[in-house]
Amino acid sequence: MRDKILSRVLGGITTDMARRRIVLIGYRGTGKSSIGKALSSITGQVHIDTDQLIEDATGKKIPEIFESEGEAGFREIEQHVIARIPSGAGIISTGGGAVLHPENVRMLRMNSFVVLLTSKNEVIARRIAKTSRPSLTGQPPEKEIDTVLEERMPLYRSAADFVINTSSTSAKQAASLILDKITRGICLPEKRKSLLAGVIKTPVPDREKVHLKKISGDTDYYLYGILGHPAMHSKSPVIYNHLFADYGMPAHYTWFEQKDPGVFLSSLTGTGVRGLSVTIPHKETIIPHLDEIKHDAENIGAVNTVLILEDEKFGFNTDWKGIYRPLEGTEGDTAVILGAGGAAAAAVYAVSMRGFRPVILNRSPERAKSLARKSGAETGTLDQVEKFSPDLIINTTPVGMSSNPHLPIPASVLKPEMKVFDLVYTPRDTPLLQAALQAGCSVIPGTEMFIHQLAEQFRILTGIDTPIIRLREMLS
Repeated sequence: MRDKILSRVLGGITTDMARRRIVLIGYRGTGKSSIGKALSSITGQVHIDTDQLIEDATGKKIPEIFESEGEAGFREIEQHVIARIPSGAGIISTGGGAVLHPENVRMLRMNSFVVLLTSKNEVIARRIAKTSRPSLTGQPPEKEIDTVLEERMPLYRSAADFVINTSSTSAKQAASLILDKITRGICLPEKRKSLLAGVIKTPVPDREKVHLKKISGDTDYYLYGILGHPAMHSKSPVIYNHLFADYGMPAHYTWFEQKDPGVFLSSLTGTGVRGLSVTIPHKETIIPHLDEIKHDAENIGAVNTVLILEDEKFGFNTDWKGIYRPLEGTEGDTAVILGAGGAAAAAVYAVSMRGFRPVILNRSPERAKSLARKSGAETGTLDQVEKFSPDLIINTTPVGMSSNPHLPIPASVLKPEMKVFDLVYTPRDTPLLQAALQAGCSVIPGTEMFIHQLAEQFRILTGIDTPIIRLREMLS
């Protein structure tokens, strides 16, 4: 019955209106519905309000749905409605919690400009004071706004392409700001050309140079990239660009091989760079140049993901989840971490969350001790592996990469009862993993860490959950 009603409601919406949709997200009271109507009036495009679609489909007002179905029931109906919205252009105003479900974000992002509307909390409180929506938290209205926004703001940032503050604008003024932003493009042409001209001078593949020249004048494309020195070993560009095509996102991911992360970040204003993966040796040195650090990245002391929105730079660490998730079901007491850099810090955090006693072994004892001061781990040198009788060994050093095809520890220390996890993923079968298999150890290849951390990173940078199985297919 609900499908039939939705078909009738959506049947009159044409998909042949313009090239890309405009999707408005944000907390209620920020003006999504009124600004959507203003955009529709200015552009002549159809306006779709997801809350109105829900009411039309169910024959109930939103408060009634919450009362009869609960929030979970409402979110299920909302997801069903969003999935049925045509992918052609138009203006879409969403409910404040639409971003809570990654599948909604995937559907809304396709062929769209996603605009985050924000307002001061006191302005929101005043605007929604007379509405009949039920409380989500049971707290007083002002406190609830603080609580819910704290939960949702990271999701809003991940899903949005740009932000418009509506605290002191009329709906028509906000609509004009949005259209002006879209008309001008998401970057300054000369800044974009200068950035890509510099990238072309680095050791990127020839086919990439050709593509970067092609898009250097396209101000509708967002840019993403792997920041490191070196960075050319990364497979992230291939994976990301396939995913952007899968999800209909006008974006391109490239290699940013740069020596100084601070100088590079300061050059990005106006270039349309939306997000970065961060690799060696910048995971720690990039931190002072960021505006906000997620608590896990702060605890680890390393950042491997940077989300950029309106020139604000937000730091995250997804490396630890790339280690934590493949270790599900792994048992033991002691985990030896080889290395003492940013990836080692993530490994210490991950194994501690799994209940292991972490031990950091590094060629430089002082570097190991410095990392241990933050984590309370034991330390030693690489030749002391046997002393600690590890159940789990994790290699976080670059030893074993194609450019450094050696073992980080002697093969003789490997025992059948050990599990060995090598974070190096190029090549997949590293010298350490080959030696571990010969010794009878169970192994986890670095591709597993790469896949799981990339899935989490892609969600942070785009708001979209991508299936692990899809990432494995692309790496096989």
